[in-house]
Amino acid sequence: MIKLIVTDMDGTLLDDQGKFPEGFSAFLQEMKQRGIRFVVASGRQYPGLKKQFQEYLEDVAIIAENGAFVVWNEKELFVKKMTKEQLHTALEGTKQVTGAKPMICAKYYSYMDDAAFCEELRGAYFCYEMRHAEDLYGLDDDTILRMAVLNIPTEKLPWAYATLRPLLPEEISLTISGKHCMDVGLTGVNKGTAVQALQEIWHITPEETMVFGDQQNDLEMMSCAAYSYAMANASQVVKEQANFIAEDNNHAGVLRAVWDQLKQEEESR
Repeated sequence: MIKLIVTDMDGTLLDDQGKFPEGFSAFLQEMKQRGIRFVVASGRQYPGLKKQFQEYLEDVAIIAENGAFVVWNEKELFVKKMTKEQLHTALEGTKQVTGAKPMICAKYYSYMDDAAFCEELRGAYFCYEMRHAEDLYGLDDDTILRMAVLNIPTEKLPWAYATLRPLLPEEISLTISGKHCMDVGLTGVNKGTAVQALQEIWHITPEETMVFGDQQNDLEMMSCAAYSYAMANASQVVKEQANFIAEDNNHAGVLRAVWDQLKQEEESR
């Protein structure tokens, strides 16, 4: 019996316009009535996710920053922070990726040295809490969680990954997280470890868990659930690791797969 649903946001739960699927509010209420916990696992920052889920915060746990920051019922469950030395190493490496824009992600703010990019990320799609910083090396914030590397053309992502990965020590991870971006974080800190932590807290097994994703930063989640779903629009590597394929994000693939699974459970009783 399903007791936990975990879904990525962009390219998974949200459609290409950044909107929730039709009927999402009623869906959450039904999950609550059934005693099924609902979790969002995203590379996005917590403040932006909190804004988007403002009316659902009592019913949704949030895994933000690719597992580095987890909040449930507005209480911080755990935080995994980078040191300044690790951040500076990542920033130096990013200089070798032509055209890339680094975004430093802390608990409650993200920082960029590009004012126009900051303004774009504050917009309705991402709802980020952004601060413009002339000097990313001198940030006065001791809650740095990860660094996003943005503005990479899709066709250059493999090259960007191959360029940056050798410049980072083993303690720092690098993951392709979207069509134009990569994520730099701490090795061993990912969406999968965050899901496992919640499963332990709530006493839920992988056989009682559904997860949904579309990009490489969702891979670790796949091993946390017997019902692991790659979206039809997912990257090939995610499809290969998932146990099932859901309809694409523009056709409410997450909700459809959940309803289908719950229907099968009811029919088998």
